Amino acid sequence: MNSTNQAGQFPTGGSPSFTDMSELSGGSVTFGYEQQDVAERPEAVAHNKTERRGPIGWWNRHKMLTTGVGLAVAANLAFVPLIQNAALVVLGHVL
Repeated sequence: MNSTNQAGQFPTGGSPSFTDMSELSGGSVTFGYEQQDVAERPEAVAHNKTERRGPIGWWNRHKMLTTGVGLAVAANLAFVPLIQNAALVVLGHVL
């Protein structure tokens, strides 16, 4: 039972059965890219072999942002346990 129209795109009536959906013989197999998008195309190879004008990656282009993120992580790792410990000590004496 084929539940799609002539072009094979949309169900014609009702929902397809499990056997229709699990039939593997009629489906094409793709791996997330089309044949024309393969990285071995001459344009892609030429682009990959060009001379780089500057650093690659946002972490190399934005040194201040990278430093800020690193310092924020370090401050959280250092101060959160310190503040938690102080709060627990104060609560232990109060309660």
